[in-house]
Amino acid sequence: MNTRTTELNRILEIIGRIAETTADGDFIYRGESEHYEQVSSSLWRECRKEMGTEEFDIEAIQARMLELAKGYTHEEDNFEILTELQHYGGHTNLIDFTTDNHIALFFACAGSLGKPGRIILLERNEEINKKYQIKEPRNPQNRIIAQKSVFVRPPNGYLESKQYNVIDIPGLLKEPILDHLQKQHGISTRNVYNDLHGFIRDQSSHQKTAIEIYQAEMELIEDTSKT
Repeated sequence: MNTRTTELNRILEIIGRIAETTADGDFIYRGESEHYEQVSSSLWRECRKEMGTEEFDIEAIQARMLELAKGYTHEEDNFEILTELQHYGGHTNLIDFTTDNHIALFFACAGSLGKPGRIILLERNEEINKKYQIKEPRNPQNRIIAQKSVFVRPPNGYLESKQYNVIDIPGLLKEPILDHLQKQHGISTRNVYNDLHGFIRDQSSHQKTAIEIYQAEMELIEDTSKT
C-alpha cells in the first residue's frame, strides 16, 4: 500500500469517526490547530493573562466593553455588535463554532502545521443552548455565511470539558487533509475567508503572484523593444 493510499485511509477514518460520533445528535463543531488548555473565548484568555487569575466575571467585563463599543457603531443589538467585533478580530466572550464538520476539519489543519490539532464536538440540546447562549447572527457577513458560523457564549468564558467530545488530528496529516478538503469538498482558504480579510490573510501569496506577473510583463516589454 503506497503512502497516498495510507494517508487517504487515515483521512477517511477521521471523517468516519466524526460522522459516527455525531450520528444521533445535533452537533456543532470547532476546529483548533493545536491542543490548547481549554476551549475558551479570546476575551477570557486576555483577561486571565492581564489579571493573573481565573476569578473574574467575564460577562461583566464584556458588558462594559459593549457600552464603549456602542460609540463606534449605529448597531443597537448587543449580540450583533459582538459578532461584528468577533469578525474584525476583536476580543469577545464568543467562541466560533460551525455547523459543518468539514469546515471545522479545515480549521483544525490550517495552522501550526506539523503539530496535532483537534475538533471539538458540542451536542446541542435545550439545556446547552440556554447555558451557552448558542446563536447565529441575524445579519451575517460573507465570511460568517461561508464558514456556516454559530457562536457560543460561555458564562464563565470557557466550555466545561465534560460537555464536549474531542477528535485528534495528527500533525503529519494536516497538509494531506487540506488537500483532500479542497479537491473533494471545495473547502480552501479562499472559500472560507471569502472577503478582504481573507485576501489579507493570504496576502504574501497574492503579493508573490503580483510581482511575478509584473516581472513577466516587464521582460515582455523589454524583449519587444529590442525587436
